[in-house]
Amino acid sequence: MSFRFLHLADLHLETRFGGRPDTRERLRRATHQAFERAVDYAIENRLDALLAAGDLFDDDILSWRTEFFFASQLRRLCAAGVWFLAACGNHDPGGAGFHTADLGVEGERVHFFRGGEPQVLQVTNREGVPVGVVVGAGHESGQEAANLAARFPLVGGPLPVVGLLHTSVESAKSAADHDRYAPSTRSDYERLPYSYWALGHIHLRQQAVAGLPVYYAGNLQGRHVGETGEKGGLVVEAFPGGSADPRFVPFAPVRWERVAVRGFTAAASIDALAGDLARRIQALPRSAGEQLALRLELEGETPLASELRSELSLEALAEEVAIRSGALELELRAEKTSLPIDRARLRASPNVVATALELIDRARADDALLAALVPAELAHPAGEGETQLAYLRQLLEGLPEELLLRGVARDGA
Repeated sequence: MSFRFLHLADLHLETRFGGRPDTRERLRRATHQAFERAVDYAIENRLDALLAAGDLFDDDILSWRTEFFFASQLRRLCAAGVWFLAACGNHDPGGAGFHTADLGVEGERVHFFRGGEPQVLQVTNREGVPVGVVVGAGHESGQEAANLAARFPLVGGPLPVVGLLHTSVESAKSAADHDRYAPSTRSDYERLPYSYWALGHIHLRQQAVAGLPVYYAGNLQGRHVGETGEKGGLVVEAFPGGSADPRFVPFAPVRWERVAVRGFTAAASIDALAGDLARRIQALPRSAGEQLALRLELEGETPLASELRSELSLEALAEEVAIRSGALELELRAEKTSLPIDRARLRASPNVVATALELIDRARADDALLAALVPAELAHPAGEGETQLAYLRQLLEGLPEELLLRGVARDGA
């Protein structure tokens, strides 16, 4: 008999979103909708349990709307005979005085691992037959510094054993982008023959330790453009004495993406460019009912490069493209666009821009010239010696293109 469960993490209900008011409201609803979809999946597929590896909420202060919603989903799971087991994380600590410590939703088949000392809990199926063991621990405060994984015990017996924890695994991808709470290492997982480790904290879905059944589910719903791609949970079937391999199932109704856009130079008018970008967005693959929130990064030569440097113009273009394409949220970046100019011919001609470009080239290779050209009031905050020179060289990056945009007419003359 196997132990079948859904591994979720980092729901971050009650996140304070940025962006336009309608976008904020849609994303707030999306986090709820993603969890509801996950609950639907667990019930419809008759899973034994739903395991949540921390950060159910984004803040210790919850709205009544979110509390009512969360409690209603747990009641649905219990009514269907599905266990709900959650390990508290840094955003939803379980210690005394924190909101998660007194949610009032625990009962039969519902359990929160709130403290740093691991607890061992046996999970049964709908008929009351034991199918698995879950060992879990939680963050008592919002800044757990101890290695909780090192405390997990060896568990014997005939049932598959699953670890549940909110932790920063030092070998995981993008670990440096997250706070180092409840840090753990490969050796913590090598010493225990668990069938699976359901982890949370790092929002990038991945196998956290190569060669071992240690997985991050990633966050349930992307919240900004830094959290791109499909989001959802991992379905796991664990057998006694073996390692379990998870399968990803998408639940998030909104998907964030960053898309590099090249080859749009034929769009010589702003209206044509808006139409071109809208068609590209509409051609992006998406699942039924999924909305896209995007950052388009325009790259290449275009006669519209000067206009695209205007923040107001870029915002107006983004609004128009979003309307035409149906995108929920759209940000446009145009730093990598440039005018279609014969640069070699320009440099060979006697003009102010060519002289300025030549001076920039010389300053890049001549530290003394670079230092002499910079006003003292600009150079002073950068320090002295190599530190100052590195700062000044950084200021030169992008300056040639800025000169071309400001000093050359749109017809390239």
